[in-house]
Amino acid sequence: MIFLIFTSEGLLEAAPEIQTEKASVWLNPDLKNHIELPNLAAAGCDYYFLPEHADPASEKSVINALSHVEKNSRDNEIYVEYL
Repeated sequence: MIFLIFTSEGLLEAAPEIQTEKASVWLNPDLKNHIELPNLAAAGCDYYFLPEHADPASEKSVINALSHVEKNSRDNEIYVEYL
């Protein structure tokens, strides 16, 4: 299971489920210093950063980010944060 998260609020909301599922998560690069990342690492969750910022309000940007995650992951069960 993979989560694609774009915002700090989305990460805070999804973090408990990510940790429970021991899921991987792809994040916008501006979340590199997010308070939740050490907790994810301690729970054994892998996290990765998108190569560029994805605007969650832009369908095209979300589709591009999802395409990147699909190309770089083996798991095809992906949960996407939508605004």
